[in-house]
Amino acid sequence: MNLFFRTFTLYCLFFCISAKGQTRFTASLHPSTINRDEYTTIRYLLENAGDVQNLTPPSFKNYILISGPLQESGMTNINGVTTNYLAISFVFKTKSPGKFRIPPAVARISGKDYKSNTVELIVNKTKSSTPGNTNFPPFAHNFPDPHSLNSFDDYIFKNGENVTDKVNKNMHLRLEVNKTSCFIGEPVVATYKLYTRLKSESKLIQNPSFNGFSVVDLQAADVTATSVEKLNGRDYNVYVIRKAQLYPLQDGKIELESAEIENKIQFIREIYAKNNAPGFSDIFNDFANASVPPEALIDQTVILKSKPVIITVSPLPEKDKPGTFKGAVGDFAIESGLVKNIFSLNESGKLIVMISGSGNLQLVTPPSVSWPGGIEAFDPKTSDILSMTSIPVSGKKIFEYPFSVGKPGKYILPPINFSYFDPVKKIFKEINTGSVSFTVTNDSSLPIAQAGIVTPRKNDNKNFLNRYGWLIFLVIIAMLSGLFIYLKKQNKHLVGSKVLMTDQNKLIIDAMVETTSQNQLNPLKETEKCLQNPDCINFYSLLMGEIKIFLSAKFSILPEEVNIKKISEKMDKQNISNETVLSLQVLLQDIEWQLYTPFERNEKMEALYKRSHEILQLINTYNIKFQ
Repeated sequence: MNLFFRTFTLYCLFFCISAKGQTRFTASLHPSTINRDEYTTIRYLLENAGDVQNLTPPSFKNYILISGPLQESGMTNINGVTTNYLAISFVFKTKSPGKFRIPPAVARISGKDYKSNTVELIVNKTKSSTPGNTNFPPFAHNFPDPHSLNSFDDYIFKNGENVTDKVNKNMHLRLEVNKTSCFIGEPVVATYKLYTRLKSESKLIQNPSFNGFSVVDLQAADVTATSVEKLNGRDYNVYVIRKAQLYPLQDGKIELESAEIENKIQFIREIYAKNNAPGFSDIFNDFANASVPPEALIDQTVILKSKPVIITVSPLPEKDKPGTFKGAVGDFAIESGLVKNIFSLNESGKLIVMISGSGNLQLVTPPSVSWPGGIEAFDPKTSDILSMTSIPVSGKKIFEYPFSVGKPGKYILPPINFSYFDPVKKIFKEINTGSVSFTVTNDSSLPIAQAGIVTPRKNDNKNFLNRYGWLIFLVIIAMLSGLFIYLKKQNKHLVGSKVLMTDQNKLIIDAMVETTSQNQLNPLKETEKCLQNPDCINFYSLLMGEIKIFLSAKFSILPEEVNIKKISEKMDKQNISNETVLSLQVLLQDIEWQLYTPFERNEKMEALYKRSHEILQLINTYNIKFQ
C-alpha cells in the first residue's frame, strides 16, 4: 500500500502538467543550415488559434520559391492535452551563400495580430556532396534533405521511352499495413510510403481521414522518415508520408482510404545528357542557375494514388464475456490504494486506482467501485501517462475517486474488478485489486473549558481588570516592541542568507555545467559502469541521479528542483518538441517506478539505460544557452 501511495505521489509531483490551451505562433526552418544548391522549408505553426482570419508571410522576393504555400491542419493529443494546429509552409532556396534572417510572419486571429519568431538560415559556399538529390525538396514541407539516400539516373529520358510508363515504373505510392484482420480495439499500423527513383517536387493533396478508427499518429506532422528499400527487386528512395496506429471502433469491413500526391517531375533527354557529360550533373541539379535549352527538358505533373486496403474487423466474442467488461483490449494490470488510511469525519477520502499495460488505454474508462453503506462517492478524476509511439499504446491510467464518510468507524472497500480482452490469446481476462481498509475518527476539536484553565466568574473579571489593567497594557507594549526588533533582525538575516544561497546556487550550477560539458559523450558514465558490474545494486538511483544532474546543468537549475513541470517550461522556451518532452516524462516515470520496487537485475536495466542515453543525446543536439 505504501509503495503504491508513494508512487502516486511521485506522479503528482513529476507529471501533472496543466493544459492551458494558449495560442502559439511559431516559425521553424528545416534544415537551418544548407549548402548553396540545396532547399529548405520554413513552416509557420499556429496552435490553438481559434478564428484565423489571415496569415501574411514575409516577402520571398530575395529567394527562389520552389513551392508553397502548403497548408495542413489537424489535432494532436499528448498525455491528455489536446492541441489544434494549422500550419503553412514554403520550400525555397537562396540565390547566394551567406547568413539570412527571415523576418516574422503576421497572423490575424480573432481580431488580434500575432507575430511569429524570426528564424536564421545559414547557407554554406560549398555545393552538395551528393548531386542528384537536391531536386527533391521536403515532401509537402515534411521531407528532410535526403543526402544519405541513393542517387539514381532514371531522370534521363532515353529514345523510345514513354513518359507515363517511365513514371509508373520508377515512382509508387503504397499503403502498407501490418495486418488486414483484427478484433475491435486491436491496433492496425498503417504506413503510407512514396517509393521513388526520380527527382520531383511533391505535395500531399489527399490525406486519409481514417473514419471508423481511433487514430494515434506515430510520426509528427513536421517529420518524414526516409530510407532506401527494395521493391520488386529494385532499390528506391522511400519517404514515409504518414504512419499511424488505428484502433477500430466497430466490426465489419472498413476501408483505409487512399492518399494522393501531386508530383512535378522533370526529365532530361539522353542526347543532351551525353553531349554534356562532364558537367552535366551540376547543370541538372540547378536549373535555376543553368542555361538548359527548353528542348532538352521534359516536364510532367503526375498524381499518384495509393490503393485502398480493406481491414476486416471481427466483433469481440460474447462467450465468457465478464459483466465488468467495458471495451478494454490489450494486456493490463490493476492496483489500488488510499491517499490516507486514517482520517477524520471532516476530511474527504481519496481512492486511487491505476491501470497499466498496453492496448487501447486511451479508451479505458474508470472501473466501478462497490462502495459500502455510509459512504458517498463522487465522480472520479482521470489522468494518464501514455507512450503514444509504442505499438500498441502503453503506459498508465490513473483514476482518483473522492468520497466522504457519514460516521466514524472501520471500513473495508472490496476488491475492484477490471476485465479486458486479450487479442493474442483471444480470451477475456478478469483481474482485481486487493481489498482496502481504512479508519474514520471523530472530529478532534477542543472542548470549551480546557484542563488547567479555570473559567472566571463575571465579577472576578471586572475586579481583575480594574486592579491589573495598566500592568497588562505595559506587558503587551513590551512584547510587541520585542517582536518588532526580532523580526527586523530575522529579516536582515534572511536577506543575507538569500544572497548567500543565490551565490552558492550559481557556483553549484556552474560546476555542474562544466562537469556536464566535459562529459557530453556519455552523461550516464557511472550508470554504465553499474550496468556492466553484476554486483552493483543501485542502478536505478544512479540513473535518476545522473539524468537530474544532466538536466539541471543543461537548463541551469539545481538537481533537487528538477521536475517535469519545470523542465517542460524550460524545454518549451528552447523550442524543444513536445514529443521529446513526452518521451522524457515517460522515461522519468518508468525509472521512478523501478526505484520503489524490489531491485532485480534484468533486461529492463539495459532498455532503460538505452532509452535514457538516446533522449539525453537528443536534448543535447539543441543549441541551449546556459542562463
